[in-house]
Amino acid sequence: MDLPLRVLQPFFGARILKTGAAVFLTMALLHAMGSSYAAFGAVAAVLAVQPSLSQARSAFLQQLVGNAVAGAVATLLGLWLPVNPLTMALGAILALGILVRLRLSEAAGLAVVVVLFVMDRPEHDFLRYTLARMGTIVVGMTVGFLVNRLIRPPDALGRARAELAEGHRNLDRSIDRLLLSLSHPQDYPSEQVGHDADAARKHLSVARTLLDLGAAEGRPDQAEMLRQAHSALEAFVAALADIHRIALEVGGMAHGPEREALTAAVKALQEYKSAVLAGVLQGAAIDPEAASRCEAALATFGSRVEQLIDRRDRREFGLQLHLILAEMRHMVWRLRPLARLAGTGGRQAPR
Repeated sequence: MDLPLRVLQPFFGARILKTGAAVFLTMALLHAMGSSYAAFGAVAAVLAVQPSLSQARSAFLQQLVGNAVAGAVATLLGLWLPVNPLTMALGAILALGILVRLRLSEAAGLAVVVVLFVMDRPEHDFLRYTLARMGTIVVGMTVGFLVNRLIRPPDALGRARAELAEGHRNLDRSIDRLLLSLSHPQDYPSEQVGHDADAARKHLSVARTLLDLGAAEGRPDQAEMLRQAHSALEAFVAALADIHRIALEVGGMAHGPEREALTAAVKALQEYKSAVLAGVLQGAAIDPEAASRCEAALATFGSRVEQLIDRRDRREFGLQLHLILAEMRHMVWRLRPLARLAGTGGRQAPR
């Protein structure tokens, strides 16, 4: 049973199901009303279905105006000129030009459908025929909009938080593996580092898509805070790979004060990251001492690095560790504004 489910799963997204429901309800309603143009109403319903309620509201209003403009253009041309492919093309051009002037480009697709639909007419009773077809379009638009309201989309920001949290957990596992392999970095092969990075990025990529939908749902502050968390985690993934590469280049770190200082600094940074992400993803209060402990651990590690650089026989090793220190400071720099945002619930602090 697993294989059929995996094959069918992509066909049952929320928007796909909403589109199917809108088509079914429009066709059923128009057939019940005795309309001969149910298929055209279903086209309007499909165009009215949007990923989020705010997008659906905007699309409905634009398409309502677009329908009126296209209907008026098609009616005037149909009454004054003979209907042929040239006049139908002229009607499409005029309707599109007016909508572009009105900055209603999202209604362009439906407007062309309306023009062609209305002008493809019989030779008698043109006005009644036109009103019937335009009414069919309005019914389809209305049904599509109501489906958007009644079938609420999944909480995109909530799902984005879950994906970011999973990426965060994957990153923590990679950090733990890196710390365990500091003396022998070859025990954590580069292939495995890349595999772990890809696993984290997979969740981060899904989160980014969901954040775009969440911003359209009318919660831009929350979406922006989560977007910055996504960016910070992406930076952590890249920095972790760089630190592992440097550890390989120096041949690992034997037990001693430098390794102890580095381990303490990485753990303090990991703790600070976890505190900030808990504030962003769960709304928890951020431990105010986490940043101070991280800064103190980095200062201690930095002092060890400077001592190595001052020694001629260990300068090369010290310079390599300085690159690791720079990566860690950059990660702290990415966390600070995120911590401030989490403290304000995602709202930018006034300047």
